[in-house]
Amino acid sequence: MQTRPCRGNQTLGKEATIARNKIQRRVQAAILGDAADPEAKDANSRHAESGLSISAAQKESVQAVLLKCRGAKAPARTSDEQKAPARTTYGMTEGFEIGPGRRTGTYTVATPLQHLLTDGHEKGATWILKEVGVQCLVRRARINMSKKVAVQLITLFLLLYTRGVAGEDVTVFSLQPDIWEAPRDDVFLRFNMSLQQVAASVSEFSVCSRVFPTALTTLQVLFSYATADSFSNALMMYIKDGRHSFRYNNVPQRILEDVKVPTVLRRWRHYCHVVSGDRYAAFIDGAEVASGPVQVDNRVLPLNGTLVVGQEQDGLSKKMDKRQILKGFVAQVNLWSYGLPGHVVASIANCERNDRGDVFSSDRLASGLELINVDSMKKPVQDLCNRNETFIIFPEKRTFMESVKICALFRMKIYAPADTEINRELNATMWREGFCAGTINMWIGVSDEMEEGVWRRFSDSRVITDINFAGGQPDNTREENCMAMAGGEGVWADYGCREKNIACVPCAERVSIPLYMRGICTEMRTETMFEVLGYTASRPFFHGFHGYMLTSERNDWHLLDTVANRSLARLTLPSRNVYPIGKHQWTLASPICDQPVGSELVISLSTCETGEYMCDSGQCIDVDARCDAKDDCDDQTDEDDCSVLDVPENYRNFKPPKSVENPVTALPLDLQFNFLRILRIEDVQQAIHLEFTLSISWFESRLRYLNLREDIHANKLSPAEKDSIWRPRLEFPNVQDGELKLLRDDVFVKKLNNSLPFDFNAVGMDNVYSGDSALLVQVQHYSGSFVCRFNVYYYPFDAQHCSVSLQVSSVSKDLVSLSEERTSVLFSEDSTLPTYTIGNFSSESSNYFGRESGMKIKYTLTRRYTLIVLSVYMPSSMLLLVGYSTLYVKVELLQVRLVVSLTTLLVLYTFFNQASSSLPQTAYIKMIDTSGDVGRRSRVMVSAEGLLRLCRLVVVPVAAGIFMVVYWSLILS
Repeated sequence: MQTRPCRGNQTLGKEATIARNKIQRRVQAAILGDAADPEAKDANSRHAESGLSISAAQKESVQAVLLKCRGAKAPARTSDEQKAPARTTYGMTEGFEIGPGRRTGTYTVATPLQHLLTDGHEKGATWILKEVGVQCLVRRARINMSKKVAVQLITLFLLLYTRGVAGEDVTVFSLQPDIWEAPRDDVFLRFNMSLQQVAASVSEFSVCSRVFPTALTTLQVLFSYATADSFSNALMMYIKDGRHSFRYNNVPQRILEDVKVPTVLRRWRHYCHVVSGDRYAAFIDGAEVASGPVQVDNRVLPLNGTLVVGQEQDGLSKKMDKRQILKGFVAQVNLWSYGLPGHVVASIANCERNDRGDVFSSDRLASGLELINVDSMKKPVQDLCNRNETFIIFPEKRTFMESVKICALFRMKIYAPADTEINRELNATMWREGFCAGTINMWIGVSDEMEEGVWRRFSDSRVITDINFAGGQPDNTREENCMAMAGGEGVWADYGCREKNIACVPCAERVSIPLYMRGICTEMRTETMFEVLGYTASRPFFHGFHGYMLTSERNDWHLLDTVANRSLARLTLPSRNVYPIGKHQWTLASPICDQPVGSELVISLSTCETGEYMCDSGQCIDVDARCDAKDDCDDQTDEDDCSVLDVPENYRNFKPPKSVENPVTALPLDLQFNFLRILRIEDVQQAIHLEFTLSISWFESRLRYLNLREDIHANKLSPAEKDSIWRPRLEFPNVQDGELKLLRDDVFVKKLNNSLPFDFNAVGMDNVYSGDSALLVQVQHYSGSFVCRFNVYYYPFDAQHCSVSLQVSSVSKDLVSLSEERTSVLFSEDSTLPTYTIGNFSSESSNYFGRESGMKIKYTLTRRYTLIVLSVYMPSSMLLLVGYSTLYVKVELLQVRLVVSLTTLLVLYTFFNQASSSLPQTAYIKMIDTSGDVGRRSRVMVSAEGLLRLCRLVVVPVAAGIFMVVYWSLILS
């Protein structure tokens, strides 16, 4: 059959034709070994390193097809080629599909092509088949080789088009990376989407970029895509105060806003947003951090607008704002017309592959990408994933133990180079900056204290073997367990850790742990963040994430604002060896926090995070160690100013607070009355001596509380704090003779809810609780006698109903109220008393007190009659029997009768007198009603009179009759 050269689509545009020809050259060079395209040849060699392979027979078949397309013959295999292994490293395994291999930085072709097309590459494959001319190769493949090899060939096209080769260079763009420069609004990348020829619009897409920020702005905008002046947020990815946001057709995807990612500078971070089907997913550094339904009604994204990288456009390619920019570097900005699988995003983020977007890629500069005041450079893609160790040298000479402490203040450890090359860099930095001269230059963060001769780094316990020892070193293998750079040549020597030798100290930098400057009234938390950077005047300086600078001049430190180009404050320290870490009084050079120039302002600088407390020295401790009666700070400042109250200046302690439930109603008080013991019951005096505690709780909405603990007793107010706030004063109207002793008077704070969001400007770093997050609890311990009107009519079978009356003093019940629903009564002792049993505890609101709110705590005393029956009634009955027994004595012995009868009467009188003396005097025979209620008194009096009438008219005559019958019967018999 006659063959003819392959032809692509004759209607291709210029850009598509260039792309087609380039891809064809790269594929042909990769498969045929064509040296005409050096880029493809180099790509082929790197592709071979990636572990992809094609059999020699398949290679020959592909070569034959391509040569036929070019009108040439395939070369015959030499004898050496025939002996060669069955597989060479060209691009495919027999499975011929791109899929994740082992985590070795490579990907293999592992499953059928159909899976590749459904794995997100269908549109890319369609474009290649249509625009690059692969259909000719497929047609030739059907004639000259198996379909399997043809499919492999198409897959190779996909691989080379959509996936860059691992290790190749990427373009890195600089967007105002200078931290000393003020932000500008005329630095950005721009691309006209109308130049792309993939699609007019998409409803599925993936947009990714890799960012290296050097500073932050109010709105850190990674990219902005506008389709019209009125639709400037068709796509937008930005970060504000550490919160990530992504807008799709001007609608924010809310599920991303709750993602918490540490804010760091000077580290590459990869972002990717994927819309596939009805699902949106966000990836940071290859990890999926948020996913859910797409939160937008109109899913169509037109591809005819303007993409701007590094600025927010408030119109179509206009209205830039210098506060809404990206400062730093950016690379690998890509837009695909389909959703990338998660494992592909992870591979790109980990620099295992370098896929380029089919719609847009920042690595295709010829596609029409505009660089507005932007510089570009080439970097190996793997460099974007390297995490190089960094260090900062503190040039002041210190002992080893002092050096450990200065590094610890910055959450660092003494640095140790991992090899001689890094050691030379450390030594070069020392010489370049001109410090650390002397016999001992710098301490090195290694020790062999755990195992003699095995030097381990402080930072990660890694064993260091590549050590450039000075001559004769180490010279004391037992006592000298620390290391220092000595002699100025970068060589190491061992020294004693606790000796008085002094040297500079390099600290291993931890990018993820910033410092925080508190007290300057910033609007965003990230504005308080600082990092230790290079050197000015031979000392490290502190760089604020939003453009503040902290530099030194002799003993002075200056706080500068590089954005506004002004000096803010000055601090003078007693020595050059001291850094502005901790809490200090700064003198203002510009107004801050509404304070005028020249005034003093307390500002702190430390690495302390939320949940920690900063000592005045800058040391960080757990916030629970604050005011725990133990000195946890080295300077012991954690036990200073341990107040749990934050009282506002306009607080009035004579006014009760408003109810948090309903401000127009009275403040409800929760009352708990706890009977501790009944000390004495005086029947005659009608008084009961009690000991009890009274606990009153209420919300004080005007206050705020500090550093509350779970244990209420740890939140006790001092006497001065008690006097500074309003609290209820109580009166007890039924106390006997007004004598009531207050044995204890304490006020506690009971934590109910979590603290308020942390105030990143608060120098004190206290946990603050709102007034409705805690209860004030007043606990008072009383002892005194209370009047109880006894009703002894049924003595000794009586029960006395008593109460303790109390009222809120001098406050109207319209402002403060007691209620039965909020009152509880407790009695924790044995209810059985010597002469009574106590029970029936209850509470009752009382309006007896007029304008003040009152409460009665009621209880019942039931007399224990057993003892009285045994000690009074039984002896009396026996005496009566003895008296009656004299009637059986003969009349002739009248004197005996009289003596016995009189004696019996005298003893009975004694019993009667004794019983009467232990009871209150009454006008009736132990039947007096003192309840005070007229109706009730009437009913009780009727009952008493009826009982008397029954005794007089029935009981006594019947008993007398029975007695007379028995008596005369005996006499007559």
